[in-house]
Amino acid sequence: ACWAPRPPDSSTLRSPRLTAMGASLSSVQCFPEPRYNTLMPTPANPKFRVAVVEFNVPDTPNGGTDKGGDGHRVDSVPIANGVIKAGGHCEIVKYFHDKHDDFAQQVQGFNALIVRINPGQLSQGTTPGTQERFDALMNAQMKKGVIVWSSPDVQTKMGAKDALVQIKNLSTGLSDTFAYYTKAELSKTFKKTMAFQPRVLKQNRGSAGEGIWLCWLEGKEYCKKFGDATLDDKDKLKLMEMNDNHVEYHTVGEFLEFCVNGPTKKAGEWKSTFPGKYLEGGKKAGGQLVDQRLLPRISEGEVRMLMVKDKLHVIIHKKPESGLSAVGGNSVYTYYEPGSPEYADLEAKFLGTDIPQLRVALGIQNEPLPLLWTADFIPMDGAIPGTTEYVVGEFNCSCVGISKFQAVCGGVKTLKDVPYADYVEASKLTDLMGQTAIEILEEQAQAQMKGAGVN
Repeated sequence: ACWAPRPPDSSTLRSPRLTAMGASLSSVQCFPEPRYNTLMPTPANPKFRVAVVEFNVPDTPNGGTDKGGDGHRVDSVPIANGVIKAGGHCEIVKYFHDKHDDFAQQVQGFNALIVRINPGQLSQGTTPGTQERFDALMNAQMKKGVIVWSSPDVQTKMGAKDALVQIKNLSTGLSDTFAYYTKAELSKTFKKTMAFQPRVLKQNRGSAGEGIWLCWLEGKEYCKKFGDATLDDKDKLKLMEMNDNHVEYHTVGEFLEFCVNGPTKKAGEWKSTFPGKYLEGGKKAGGQLVDQRLLPRISEGEVRMLMVKDKLHVIIHKKPESGLSAVGGNSVYTYYEPGSPEYADLEAKFLGTDIPQLRVALGIQNEPLPLLWTADFIPMDGAIPGTTEYVVGEFNCSCVGISKFQAVCGGVKTLKDVPYADYVEASKLTDLMGQTAIEILEEQAQAQMKGAGVN
């Protein structure tokens, strides 16, 4: 079949009557499959009802930089169409902070909600407590048997940095990982870990490397064994922040002061453009720091697994163009299909060994894994000389963007402006998401029937 470029007002690509126009087939670009830039028709007998939930930040162009010129996330329609292709009903529903009760009524009757709201957006230009009200509504829906991807609990437990502590004993975890929620915890343990080896201290908030510090001891030898020594406030550190790879030199006392209270007089002068205060608000508000050993091979790049529930979609190697980390800077991306020999061992360990244990380790065993999420891995020397192992550096399940769609967001462009080849490639992911969503709903329905004694 030959599919011609889609007219601006059409929802699909259709083959034109070229002979009637006197055109030849060789004069147009031929496409092997249809393209849908708007929602597809609902199946006659849909298996389930699903909604893709969006939010537009008030008084912001397009409703946010993650939106296209039509006010929608560019990947929302493809996600919804993935559900429709799998046999479900799907529509896009907008949440308005000043029409909460209307939204609560609107989402009644759906079997699942796919929340596509970027972290922090519900607190931008909205009435106080909007995020909390939205989260409470999602939790209420779940109590009624509605599946929410990803639920507030899953986003908190999987997306927070201290998830790395919960998984430290899995095959891709790092055993010497610590979490700090108070100044006392931070001061006591960090002074011991830092005396032993170079460390990475990661704040919980932020997504571009701000508040992620690589730490080296200056002018003093590391101790031979963990616990043999502890640092003094006057000991000196070399620090590099991952958002821009800038380097600073401070005493231990100044660094801890900055982490807890920000750039006060006691903390000395700081080049960082971010204010520290990483423990602010306490654990409940996301105030925390995670401490891991520095893995020097991070300079070789990070490996990202893009997951749909427990299915691996693609492996992405992110090699930094400069600096030590792919976080917060420009990187070169190389893509690998599942089963690629370069990452066969990592794939076997993470998918075969760790994922079956992951929900229990994170305390989310009563919910499905996120519909779309990522795991980033850092290379390290293996136990056998000359081998490489990988450890998890971060999970992300909060509105993971689909890059080939979202590449056109932030201006006047919309889904119709995504190049056809990118559309086809990215649709493989959204179709897999749709198929998986329906599979999970079918599994839930079967479990409910079995529990009710229905064969």
